[in-house]
Amino acid sequence: MDLNLNGKIAIVTGAGRGIGRAIALTFAKEGACVVVNDIDLMSAKEVSNAISSLGTRSLAVKADVTDYNQVNVMFSKTLDDFGKVDILVNNAGVAYDAVGPISKNLFENSSPEEWQREINLILYGTLNCVKAVIGQMIKQKSGRIVNIASDLGRTNTGVKRQSIYSAAKGGVIALTKSIAVEVAAYGITINTVCPGFVRTTRASQATEYFKDQEKMVGTVPLGRIGEPDDIAKLVAFLSSDVAGWITGQTYSVNGGKVMI
Repeated sequence: MDLNLNGKIAIVTGAGRGIGRAIALTFAKEGACVVVNDIDLMSAKEVSNAISSLGTRSLAVKADVTDYNQVNVMFSKTLDDFGKVDILVNNAGVAYDAVGPISKNLFENSSPEEWQREINLILYGTLNCVKAVIGQMIKQKSGRIVNIASDLGRTNTGVKRQSIYSAAKGGVIALTKSIAVEVAAYGITINTVCPGFVRTTRASQATEYFKDQEKMVGTVPLGRIGEPDDIAKLVAFLSSDVAGWITGQTYSVNGGKVMI
């Protein structure tokens, strides 16, 4: 199936590694030009260079999605370089320090500052980016937005140390549905993808859930841990005209681990 992404302009946040990197490269292989966003500019440039080697244009942009002004600067740079935005993927969603993922406390030991940090990144980061592009998409009467969330935001199966993460991801899912109704008349679709256990992402280091991979595999009906490309393929499909009659939906890509 030809997704017909040739000439499309995509912004992918948190694209310096893991799932975001796979999404950016998949778009490039389908012919799209990609704005590679990450808070780590070196990682963003590495992905951007890999995209350029595939024969399509790319731009690396350092921006903190929790900062509305930085997001608007990224959007302006995109318009300056490419003249439009066809696709936005809100993938940024795990906080890091210099040595890796920031550890999380049990809720009883957590602080309002910790809550705010995670909500800012996951929920407000999505809000900031959607707000930045939506006016242009309405003006051009077309657009695709894909938000990356988690099954922890839509099931009743809790995980230790993930209370705020789960609440924020649940907020992203609810936000997606509401905005989908508001912008449908303009030919804009917005959907949510919830990855399951995915190998190689630094996010996998952030929770006890990922410590024993053999036990994890045993809980997945399809018998393997996911790869970033498994997520990227669905994101590319939802970003294409082929999926033009799909909006406001939430998709789990988890090997059958969670079935809703």
